[in-house]
Amino acid sequence: MQKLWLKDFEHHISSSTWAAADELVQAGRVKALREVERHFWVASVEDAEATYEVETIITPHKIKAFTCECWTEGRRLICPHIAAALLKIRQFLEQKQEERKAKAEARASTEHNRLTVGNVLDHAAPEALAEFVQEYARRDRDFALALKTWFAGAVSNTPNPFALVLDSVLPKNPADKTFREPDFRRLRNTIDDLNKQLSNIFEEQNFPTGFQLATTILQKINPLLSKLEGNRRLQLLQQSQQAFYHLAHLQDASVSPELREQAWRTVLEMAAQDIFPAEMSVPVLLFLTREATNDEKFEGISALFDQSPSPAPPFVLQLFLGALAQRNRPESVVRVLEEYTDQPTVVRDAIVTLTQAHHAEAAFQAGTHFLGKMKFSPGQRRELEDTMLSLARSSGDPVRQVNLLWQRFMQSGHFDFYEEAKTIAGRNWPAELKRRLAELRQKGDTRTAAVVLAAEGHKSELAELLEKQEDLRQFQQYENLFLPEDKPFVRGRYVDLLSAYLNEHFGRPASEHARAMLAGLMQKGEQTLVLDIIRALSAQFPDRPSLPEELAELFPKSKRKSLLQAPADKP
Repeated sequence: MQKLWLKDFEHHISSSTWAAADELVQAGRVKALREVERHFWVASVEDAEATYEVETIITPHKIKAFTCECWTEGRRLICPHIAAALLKIRQFLEQKQEERKAKAEARASTEHNRLTVGNVLDHAAPEALAEFVQEYARRDRDFALALKTWFAGAVSNTPNPFALVLDSVLPKNPADKTFREPDFRRLRNTIDDLNKQLSNIFEEQNFPTGFQLATTILQKINPLLSKLEGNRRLQLLQQSQQAFYHLAHLQDASVSPELREQAWRTVLEMAAQDIFPAEMSVPVLLFLTREATNDEKFEGISALFDQSPSPAPPFVLQLFLGALAQRNRPESVVRVLEEYTDQPTVVRDAIVTLTQAHHAEAAFQAGTHFLGKMKFSPGQRRELEDTMLSLARSSGDPVRQVNLLWQRFMQSGHFDFYEEAKTIAGRNWPAELKRRLAELRQKGDTRTAAVVLAAEGHKSELAELLEKQEDLRQFQQYENLFLPEDKPFVRGRYVDLLSAYLNEHFGRPASEHARAMLAGLMQKGEQTLVLDIIRALSAQFPDRPSLPEELAELFPKSKRKSLLQAPADKP
């Protein structure tokens, strides 16, 4: 397919095709011309009694591709319909260009009729402009500071002009009340201007100057953050984070190995000075541990940890753990944290930071290990449990997910965790359930085992379990499962458990307790069952006159006399 320029394509097609195309345009046969995507144009061209869809690609003034519905297989030359569409596109673009030109001329004419900064700068002599700047800087402190800040990078007779600028606005004691709002505003504006320059410097790929400016901002501003509060601290923190964002870009930019190494060493030194706030822990850790698989880098981090006084500062600890995780040594992470088992907050923060730094395996192994052996506060435990569960879900490992969900179910009793574990286990759930029930029985946790069996509808196993228990209140939690179909079982448990109670308790209080235990069955409409139980108990304890009297209270007065006179069942 031939590639033509839109401006003169008619010189490269046949005269008959061009004449036919010009006639179609003059007759208004090119319809619905539109640019559906950038550089992709479509139009409908009416020719005789047919309408043809035309498509063209023009980038930006060169005809790259075209097609028409009138084409037969194998055709490649421009047809009159395509030529008509191209002519219409050219007319449209030329009209748009004329409109833009007219608008530009109108704007220029308007600017000539008023005094603008651009007009003044275009006509001012350099000497006069320099004289004005010097004079205005003497009269306006803020202007002078902005001038020095913006052009500090152009000063070559000092090792670090950016440090001089910041030193001129930094307070000696930022926590002192003498650090007034105008002074803070001047400091904030200066850092803001420096960060704007930093963005421009990196866009220009002037990486050595960008490194100097970014590190200067971090070294000068971060020590202030621990002394400031509220909105002031937040504003400077955001400026520091922006500077570090640019500095971290050096790892991905095309910089010399020497500058890359210098940036890494500088950040490590600042970390050793503990000047980074907690909010910057994760990005700094990611920057320093990214190349921790390099032995030299790892040795630098390891030396910092070893040389720190014990216990190491939290960030130094987190940095060392991150380096171990980067080298795929999660078991070493656990061993290092073992020394901090008396500091649950330090352990919790380290695990959370590892998670945020995307060291999922190390965070997961440490989290599950210490959740099982350390005493965290309820809030810390909940945070770690949520973190571990999130990691397990992200990993897609069903075994880990089921284990954690089961633990959460055991601790909270919430069936949402139970149902999620069952869903994840899928076809493996029967085997998983059997194993979990065996663990519960081994631990003697019959209450949880009963809950699980009831949830699964395993009534025979549940009945077998309940028969071994001597707690009527526990049995009452599950009696509804047996009432419809197995009332003899319910009767037997009530008779056995109430008999055991009455064997050890005497007098009217014991009879009142028995009545209270049977009241629930009466409320469920099981009068016949209750009567059967009463008769069995009365027969078993004939020497307790208060027992039938008290139990008869469960029924209306009109029936009590007949109940008391009815022959008791033999035990």
